Amino acid sequence: MMKPLLLVVALGLGGCQSLASYDPLGRDVASPLPEACHWPAEGDAKARVRAVADALEAQGYRIEQTEVALGLVSAERAQAQPGLGAVDRSPWGRSGFWGYYGMGSRHGYSLGYSQRFGGDPVRLQRVSVVAVEDVVRVTRDSRVVDVDGYLIDARPDNSAAFCAALHDDIDARMREGSTS
Repeated sequence: MMKPLLLVVALGLGGCQSLASYDPLGRDVASPLPEACHWPAEGDAKARVRAVADALEAQGYRIEQTEVALGLVSAERAQAQPGLGAVDRSPWGRSGFWGYYGMGSRHGYSLGYSQRFGGDPVRLQRVSVVAVEDVVRVTRDSRVVDVDGYLIDARPDNSAAFCAALHDDIDARMREGSTS
């Protein structure tokens, strides 16, 4: 009787170990960036960093960090997501009861009710543009964060359309800077 039970437990635990875990927030490193998100670096590094920063600021991004030696520009923008805060919430907001009963030197009791109406979640987009080994690479990620700071969604947001438009804008700014 003991051997079949041990065999079932061993097979059950072995099956759990053989299942691959999936991280829904992790980046799939096997999938490369779209073709439009990397291109040959041309021109002066300082002028390129300035053009990248100007192009991102024109799209509403706030420049977080720049490093000319690395050809790095990091930027971020936040956008409210109206209506998304109402998903899975009651129409009367977040509410709850609380209570306390003390004994000893601090005896007594208290009872209360709290209610809080939250705002809409915020979508944070981060963009990094880096020029290493004469290649410019653009990566973008997107996170949606609740008012309470809870992560609702996070994913890479590397779209070919965004990268192509950014590349065109950077090239136009670099041409404009070289003619003046």
